[in-house]
Amino acid sequence: MTKHQKPNGCFVGFQRLFSGFMAVLATIFLVIVLIFLTYEVQIQGVSLLILTASCFFVLRYIWKKVKRKSASNKEVFKGVLSDFLRTISVFVVFSIIMTILIKNAKYKIQIEPKKDNNKTEIVTKTENGNQIRYIVNKQNWKDFDRNWHQMDFKIAENSVKLSKKNRRNFRYTRNFSWGNFYKHMADHDRPLLDQLYASFDKIQKDKKLSRRKFAELIITSIQDIEYNYIKSTPCDGSEEFPCVGNVRLGIFAPAEFSANLQGDCDSRTVLLFVLLKKFNYKVAILNSNEYRHSVLGISLPAQGKYKTYNRRKYYFVETTAKGCPIGYLPQKVSNTRYWDFVLVN
Repeated sequence: MTKHQKPNGCFVGFQRLFSGFMAVLATIFLVIVLIFLTYEVQIQGVSLLILTASCFFVLRYIWKKVKRKSASNKEVFKGVLSDFLRTISVFVVFSIIMTILIKNAKYKIQIEPKKDNNKTEIVTKTENGNQIRYIVNKQNWKDFDRNWHQMDFKIAENSVKLSKKNRRNFRYTRNFSWGNFYKHMADHDRPLLDQLYASFDKIQKDKKLSRRKFAELIITSIQDIEYNYIKSTPCDGSEEFPCVGNVRLGIFAPAEFSANLQGDCDSRTVLLFVLLKKFNYKVAILNSNEYRHSVLGISLPAQGKYKTYNRRKYYFVETTAKGCPIGYLPQKVSNTRYWDFVLVN
């Protein structure tokens, strides 16, 4: 071997290490891009196929160059520079392809709206010569398809007072049942939620949602609300979640919950029962003494766990956690034998 051909082992090792690093970096970049485009932009069909094929050929090209061997120090330096420029060029070309595909994708990127820490406000309006104070909560949430929605939970302050009074006046007797109590609150508060009905209806019309997607919209809006313990006794500080104590029977009625956005399981199921019933869905509330929990049931074509009432399937809806699809029950409360219907429309 001549002096000109003899390579410097250190330089060759550096070249291979650098080339390998650039290849690994490119691989990580492409994988992250693919995941982002699939789940956030929801790129689908031919566009996803083209993008995946582009990633494959890019990675094959880059990793193939890692195996190149240089015969001299000068060629080693050229190889390092070539690897760097080649990788940068690939990123630029791939970014151009990605931009074109995103622009033609069925779904656009949705930026998470900024959440206002002071999202509750009081708005006074004059209607028919009377001043009405409204409690307004600005809500942002994702549905099961990861699409963002924005809506004001708006309810008259006087309606909240009426709702609270009705709940507290319910007579607790030896014949008490949760079903009767839920019905008492639901029937009373149904006409108090007109502003909520109108807001949901507007989203449905603007976005032309199917019947199932509209139900999912309403369900996810309630799932997104932070969980709170609602206790009939004082909070003692040992609770795992925020707690509201000294609430008669340990529940907020639908209008109250719509205003304060503080609710446990049955505060949520009763509100959802009222909302979905308003839009002519077949719904039910199921309670479990074993699990000390309450869930919604809805009669829609679905997969997963359900319970039958009068030969109609009601699929379980967990309301206390984000992203729980229709038909899903958490493992710790999943035995359907322990669930009983307490209210069916």
